[in-house]
Amino acid sequence: MSKYLAMIVITTIMSQANAPSSENYPPPGRLLDIGGRKLHLNCTGKGSPTVVLMAGGGAFSIDWALVQAQVAQKTRVCSYDRAGLAWSDSGPEDETVEQTISDLHTLLRNAGEEGPYLLVGASIAGIFIQAYQRAYPNEVAGLVFSNSSNRVGRLVNGKGGLVWELSEEQIRSTFPLSESDKGSEPTREGDPFDKLPANLRAERLWLERKLWQKWEPTKERPDSTLSWRKEFLEEFAESDAKKYPLAALPVVVIASGPAAAESELHSHDAASPRLDFLSSNTLHVTAAGSGHEIHLYEPEVVIAALARTVQAIRSRTPLFE
Repeated sequence: MSKYLAMIVITTIMSQANAPSSENYPPPGRLLDIGGRKLHLNCTGKGSPTVVLMAGGGAFSIDWALVQAQVAQKTRVCSYDRAGLAWSDSGPEDETVEQTISDLHTLLRNAGEEGPYLLVGASIAGIFIQAYQRAYPNEVAGLVFSNSSNRVGRLVNGKGGLVWELSEEQIRSTFPLSESDKGSEPTREGDPFDKLPANLRAERLWLERKLWQKWEPTKERPDSTLSWRKEFLEEFAESDAKKYPLAALPVVVIASGPAAAESELHSHDAASPRLDFLSSNTLHVTAAGSGHEIHLYEPEVVIAALARTVQAIRSRTPLFE
């Protein structure tokens, strides 16, 4: 074998060894058709309400592993991967609010999962669960926000701005992204994902590498960011118009910091203060000192909050009694 051919063979073998394989880590749940494409849904436990766990931006269903196993001892609980993430197929407009809530609605229906649902949203997923409740109010028994995104911004001409303060034209001007935005291929799982069991850390790294390899920043479109902008503006408008827009719907706000003061209700400098005033039946849980992903840093706080909310929904009693 010539030296040149040997190099080709070695390079090919290394490439195949480093490339993520769909056979390495099968999905822990089911792949369900939602109309020409499939999403991954992992449901465990029995009981009502069904808790639906939604991860933050670029995160995966297995990130809820420390929470799901414990919640499943009390009630039915499902985690899933949005379109384009982990084992789920991509859709036409991944991470837009409209596609996300439509996908989840169809997924739960096709899976035969019965409501009512207690929706749990981490980080940016906070806007998704609120939009889902608005679209399908009769299906939702309560909402739980976990460090829901507070200040979502973009750089426009070198200056930062919150997406709800920027115009559509300004947001469009920031796309497509540069090839350099892709960065380096992930090689290890650091904080906070190193808090997962070793086998799940390896699985998560595989998922993260798979996502990195298929991401093409130069083809990125503004659709998702524009839909987030629209959703934030709608949520601000609802809170500005009425102190308790969700009436007495059970709402839990789990955050690293304390509850917002009422004077912050109509401020648009941040998105999270209004969450404490969405309902007259709201409980604020402070995970003091926790990092952004509370379900990984302090899973016991999330587990206890969910147990309390499930019990309140079952007994039809206020959260704060």
